Amino acid sequence: MNEANISNALTEFVGAFEVVFRHDWEYTKIMVGDEATGATFLESGLDDESEDWGARGALLEKYRALVVAMQSQGLEPKFPFPQAQLQSLKGPA
Repeated sequence: MNEANISNALTEFVGAFEVVFRHDWEYTKIMVGDEATGATFLESGLDDESEDWGARGALLEKYRALVVAMQSQGLEPKFPFPQAQLQSLKGPA
């Protein structure tokens, strides 16, 4: 994958992120939490991640494309906290 593909994946992801978490925020607040038991926003456990909320499906599609583009360049997510601390943020199971 070349730099143009990384750039495209990044800009598409940020656009989808903006739609869900800025422009679609009122609906996002209503819909967050409709995931299957034990699931997360990124791994919703739903058969159709776009049903009743096309912005979520688009965001997840662009997120996954960005992850693939990053991995193709040997890039991994850089978390703002140590991994051990991230595990503790999940809260009670």
